[in-house]
Amino acid sequence: MERFAIIYRIMRSLLHRLAFILASALPVACAAASDAVVLWPSAATALHAQPDSVIAPLPDGSMGVETGTEYRWPGVRMDFADGECDLSQYGRVSIAVSNTTDKAVVVNLSVKGVAVQGQTPGGAVTLPPHAADEICVDIRNMPWALDAPLSLAGMRGCPKAPGEGSTFDLRRVRSFHIFVIQRGAVEGFSVRRVAATHSCVRQKTLSAREFLPFVDRYGQFAHDDWTGKIHDDEELEASRKAEDAWLGGHSCPIPDADRFGGWAGGPRLKATGFFRTEKVDGKWWLVDPDGFLFFSHGVDCVGHGGATGVGFRERYFSWLPAKDDPYFGEFWGRIDRPAAHGFYKEKEHLPFDTFDFHRANARRKYGPDWKRIGAELTHARMRAWGLNTIANWSNPEIYGMRRTPYTVQLGTYGTPRLEGSTGWWGALPDPFNPKFEATLRKRAKDMAKTMRDDPWCVGVFVDNELSWNDEPRMKDVAERYFSTVRRVLREELPNHLYLGCRIAWGREAIYEACARHCDVVSVNIYSREPSRDLPPAAEDKPMIVGEFHFGALDRGLFHTGLVATRDQAERAACYRNFVNACLDHPRYVGAHWFQWRDQPLTGRFDGENYQIGFVTVTDAPYPELVKAARDVARAMYRRRADMKVSKTGDRR
Repeated sequence: MERFAIIYRIMRSLLHRLAFILASALPVACAAASDAVVLWPSAATALHAQPDSVIAPLPDGSMGVETGTEYRWPGVRMDFADGECDLSQYGRVSIAVSNTTDKAVVVNLSVKGVAVQGQTPGGAVTLPPHAADEICVDIRNMPWALDAPLSLAGMRGCPKAPGEGSTFDLRRVRSFHIFVIQRGAVEGFSVRRVAATHSCVRQKTLSAREFLPFVDRYGQFAHDDWTGKIHDDEELEASRKAEDAWLGGHSCPIPDADRFGGWAGGPRLKATGFFRTEKVDGKWWLVDPDGFLFFSHGVDCVGHGGATGVGFRERYFSWLPAKDDPYFGEFWGRIDRPAAHGFYKEKEHLPFDTFDFHRANARRKYGPDWKRIGAELTHARMRAWGLNTIANWSNPEIYGMRRTPYTVQLGTYGTPRLEGSTGWWGALPDPFNPKFEATLRKRAKDMAKTMRDDPWCVGVFVDNELSWNDEPRMKDVAERYFSTVRRVLREELPNHLYLGCRIAWGREAIYEACARHCDVVSVNIYSREPSRDLPPAAEDKPMIVGEFHFGALDRGLFHTGLVATRDQAERAACYRNFVNACLDHPRYVGAHWFQWRDQPLTGRFDGENYQIGFVTVTDAPYPELVKAARDVARAMYRRRADMKVSKTGDRR
């Protein structure tokens, strides 16, 4: 085996060198800008295999790629011979790819820079068996540009001067990663050509000298217009009346929905009075308290609220009320602790004031009784939109009304951390420390006071996107973590499902430990398809998507979120495709969109300012996304049960 491995490595090295020699004979790229420039094949670039991948030239001149089953993002990497390249004069890149297999494959692109700087350009294309197509990505997708540099802080995305890109420095592009998301099977594709062109989203140039302030009294971008923008209180009132009329004419689109949003028209199973899971005809389902099949079609962070940091950035805002203003003063806040990331993580910016434009607009729109009216409206909206779950991090005053099923969140924050652990949201909690169980038990007892016997509670998430490191000992840590949480929940909240910890990354052993102890394995997936599944060694358990989203820059915000789309139409199409793919998967029992409202234009505590809401900062629904949710809901139960469904949702 060792001799074979040596020969294999030599052959791969020769193939890589041959590919570079072939490419070197072709014209140089990254020269002066022209209408289009070939980046590969070129002497200025070379292709290298990603981990767990093999590449080799094919007879037609393309580079063939075969991916393995170990690395999460196998594929090929295009590097620049000089280390980096200035692509700031270009607007779009296109990757010509082909599927070399007998099954469909999704090929992705991620453009990498010298350093991670907010949103990195990327895209994907789905290729049927042996089909060819292009991944086309706008690398300057910001609709606005400044005519000169201007220092702006606290936002993941914002307008920049020419050459600075939007949220990514196009002057220092280092590589293109062309890859598939590992799904437990060998896959294959080929790359024929990589090119850059001037074609791109048309940008509106703004004066940097006159840019500040750029936030209007409603928390919107002040220097442009778009469909749905609010200009005065009369328009705000008109939007309220228009939605009231719409809600009056649209009922729940789920055919045969019971009081929980389950499928009363389907088979009735054992009713326990609480949500549970059961496998029916080879597919996992949730079963609602009345015994009907249930798919959790939900949204995170349901409720009003989205504060943005004002401190040290007051000149960004054209209007801010006095802190003792009787009408808007209550929407001021103050934060004394550093943020996890971004501008407000620095101690010199502590403490800082915040203001919540979303709540202020709700006060304008619904009057002094805005909290009650808003809560009532939320349940009416969800029913009419075909959403049946108020998901993670939502407002207790809303889900506590017990009109829509909900999930709750428990956290082990504040407990001792595991030595040597690092991660995006901090170190992993130490499940071997006695304070871990004691803290979790106290919080579970407190929660049980209000919802231990509540049939509307689907289940409990504990923690979120934990920093599962790759050391071998993490299998032991995961086992202790999940078994301890399971025991505590069974003793304190026995009637509700344990929904896991919303895994965003981790080795197979993490999934295996989670499946042993959780009722449902939750995962957060930020891609165009729900590509994750349990490893072969894991116990067969249902899964749920705790977070997914798509965003676009055609409605006045500066950042698309983690998965970019061209516009609201494509955003809605991606929503349909994602949830329908979950419905078609035998394990997935739900999908929860992140999140209810757009994030603030000027960023939340860590700078995220994503266009990812079902509603805008002025509390107006995005009609395209609402229609997509209704379309999915209209057919979701019959689709999952493999029944033929017409466009109107009627049984054929």
